[in-house]
Amino acid sequence: MRVRFGQSMILAAALGCTWSGAWAQANAQEAGQGLGLRLGTVGIAVDYVRELRPWLDLRVGYAFGRVSGSTEEDGIDYDAEIEFGSAFALLEYRPWRGGFRIGAGVHGAAPDIGLVTRADNTQYQIGNSTYTATGRLDGDIDLGRVAPYVGLGWGGTSAGKGLGLSFDVGVMFADRPQVRLAAQGRACDSTILPCNPAGPSGFDVNDPDDARAQTFRTELERERQNVENEIKDLRYWPVVNLGVHYRF
Repeated sequence: MRVRFGQSMILAAALGCTWSGAWAQANAQEAGQGLGLRLGTVGIAVDYVRELRPWLDLRVGYAFGRVSGSTEEDGIDYDAEIEFGSAFALLEYRPWRGGFRIGAGVHGAAPDIGLVTRADNTQYQIGNSTYTATGRLDGDIDLGRVAPYVGLGWGGTSAGKGLGLSFDVGVMFADRPQVRLAAQGRACDSTILPCNPAGPSGFDVNDPDDARAQTFRTELERERQNVENEIKDLRYWPVVNLGVHYRF
């Protein structure tokens, strides 16, 4: 799992320069501004919003957090962990100068997803073959770096004063998922007959000199491609957030 902290800090610095320039161009009248806290499908987010024009806000912030769960990919059950860590910046158009807004911007990094499954004489379909295994299979799903975002929202704008609630729905456009799979332990080919990975038909899946292990790794690469194809729609990461904001 990778936390793209350095990249997000660079983006945050760039956003700070953008915000400073926009502030300098604001009207002489004091601009509305506010602080927010959100929870949703990009983790926990803290943000700052400032009015650029009566109909336009700039929102900058940072989303972070970690969520654990389970998922089934190409017939294999995995424990999954999703990690968030990204600065973001949005321009939000308020056509009626109220709570409704249309936003577009970027996140410094898409979510990162880790997978693991543990085997104890467990049968798996790996590629085109069936194996009985003891050990573990680790995976990582990389959705890339800078991810554009578009969405709609209500509340949490620079308009008004005091405490309020907000809601967002949108899509983050990540890269096509890149999958990594790595196996550890012992296995045996049970495509035709049952077998015991600890017995004479078993092999270390990472043994460079065992032809059976080489065949296993070829099937594991085929399995990686199957998973990659199965999850290709993850590049359109759904964004749904609920938040609370204080405007001053």
